[in-house]
Amino acid sequence: MGHAKTLSMKTLANGLPVFLILALVGNIGWIPALFATLALTGIAYFAGDMLVLPQTGNLMATLADGALALLLLWLMRLFGLPLGVNTILLAVLAVVVVEGLFYHPYLKRLVGIDSMGPVFGKRD
Repeated sequence: MGHAKTLSMKTLANGLPVFLILALVGNIGWIPALFATLALTGIAYFAGDMLVLPQTGNLMATLADGALALLLLWLMRLFGLPLGVNTILLAVLAVVVVEGLFYHPYLKRLVGIDSMGPVFGKRD
């Protein structure tokens, strides 16, 4: 199972709730919401899921994804995206809940992440 499938799963599981929160609760346009969601999903996937999760486990990877979401959404707010603090916190909460309860266990079980990193093929 390659990065395309796991990244697609993360985009659906994690990105869809964040997109809906940003677009509906945050009251921003769907294009900025889509950009923010894709940026957040991509950065969190490669930083949190491929680097932090194999080294530290689910709790630290979930906290790292939450911190990345908070930082990225706060930076987008500073660059003109009209996000309120409550919207940012709700989006971060959605990321943390989805990551910790659903996505990371899926990733560990089906992709085979262990202390050596993700297993996409047979190791010798």
